[in-house]
Amino acid sequence: MFSVKLDVEYEIVTNASVRAAIFEGMGNASTPLWQSGVAIVSGGGDEVWTLNFTAPPTEGTLELSAYAYYFDNGVWKFYNDTVLGPGFKQVAIKVARYATLEVELGVPGIEVAIGNLSETTTQFGSATASLLVGTEYPLSVPAVLEYPNSTRMIFNGWQAGNNQTHRILTLDGDTLVVGSYRTQYLLRVTSTVPGYSSEKWYDAESNVSLHGFDSVSMFWPLGLLGGKYDFSGWSGDVTSRSSDINFTMNSPKTIYANFSVEYGGLIILPIIIAAGVLGEVVLLAFRRKKTAQIKPESSTPVSVCSNCGEDIEEEWVHCIHCGAKLGAENGLAKRSA
Repeated sequence: MFSVKLDVEYEIVTNASVRAAIFEGMGNASTPLWQSGVAIVSGGGDEVWTLNFTAPPTEGTLELSAYAYYFDNGVWKFYNDTVLGPGFKQVAIKVARYATLEVELGVPGIEVAIGNLSETTTQFGSATASLLVGTEYPLSVPAVLEYPNSTRMIFNGWQAGNNQTHRILTLDGDTLVVGSYRTQYLLRVTSTVPGYSSEKWYDAESNVSLHGFDSVSMFWPLGLLGGKYDFSGWSGDVTSRSSDINFTMNSPKTIYANFSVEYGGLIILPIIIAAGVLGEVVLLAFRRKKTAQIKPESSTPVSVCSNCGEDIEEEWVHCIHCGAKLGAENGLAKRSA
């Protein structure tokens, strides 16, 4: 089944009787497939009819002719001129089990998934497929197309307003769906100053502004001692000594943010470090010398005094307990274990 909408527009000075009819073929010589009743109209306006027909059982082309009649002196007439008419319209309808889907994206080489099929857009940016009428088919396109020259394309959406890359289609006839992509370029900002480098995508032909800070402090502890970077200008695809620049992204761009180093009070730092290292070396040498002059005391007695019986050390000449001269001839006794 298929429907036909017939809209007859009229403009009449006085009351008039009108009707409409549809014929098979290119003319009105045969019996009408459909004929309306008589309508009495006046002034200007539209008469609209919506009709349902059954398609022929074989594939091919169905030709239909629609006529708008007015009643004049007992005869039904139609206008056949471009001033007052024409009072007829002819159409050709395709009758088939399959319909053609055309996907227009405006970009060549895009893979378009239609059901289980994969079609690639031609050099003119379109892809086509023959599909069964009345069957649902998923349609999907890539969201992002990456190119090796810092360029990419982003899917904008469909002409009908749907911006999803995946949608469902059911064809009731040959169908054209139109989508679009927009081009983007990569902007690289490079600098030796930490935190100043970045990468960002921009739409083609968009305007971009960059601001360079006049001075940037170095990281701790150099920043606390007055160290800083002074901005000296831009170079690369955009050259300027001004801190603020504006340009158009008509291609991928690499821009360098240049800085000079301002040492300020940093000259004292090597002196402080050198003095600290020297003091550490002197202190270490002093400690080593002092340590070498002190002999550790032995805590283990090796003998006993033969006079008083107290513990004595091997290197003693006299006993510190009783004052007796020590030696084997004076009765020095070895301490038993």
